[in-house]
Amino acid sequence: MSENSNEQAEDLEKYLIFTLKDKYYALESKIISEVAVLDKVFPLPLVPEYVLGIINRYSLPYAFIDLGFFISGNISSARKLIVLKEEIDKLAFLIDDVTDIADLSPDTLIKTDKDENVPESGTGSIQAYFEWKGSPVFCLDTGSIINRIKQDFNEKN
Repeated sequence: MSENSNEQAEDLEKYLIFTLKDKYYALESKIISEVAVLDKVFPLPLVPEYVLGIINRYSLPYAFIDLGFFISGNISSARKLIVLKEEIDKLAFLIDDVTDIADLSPDTLIKTDKDENVPESGTGSIQAYFEWKGSPVFCLDTGSIINRIKQDFNEKN
């Protein structure tokens, strides 16, 4: 392998591609702790509608978010979840299914500033997208999602 090939491989970032309501979304794999099957959810009062409750991950409570409802307002019946790394935030997202892992260079990502390919419902939650097997994959902006969740919690209380 040439030195140039090594440099190109180092520039690639891994994205976990998953589905929500027949659309493809992605998160950087470096922020994901695990993907699991939904077990028990402990409901909470006085929380935003997209917060399904708390789940227990290795004796730690994680806020459990219906990501489909968060993005588009549609309640999901999915049974899988993506758990973020604890140092990011104690959040888990409900998803339909994991589809693939993609190695992407940063120049592959198309920024979403007022782009017609980005669904209106995803505005503010989507930072970029890329084409994958003929379909757009929307890269979620976890920072914006976390900020909105905190803001919504503050408004509820």
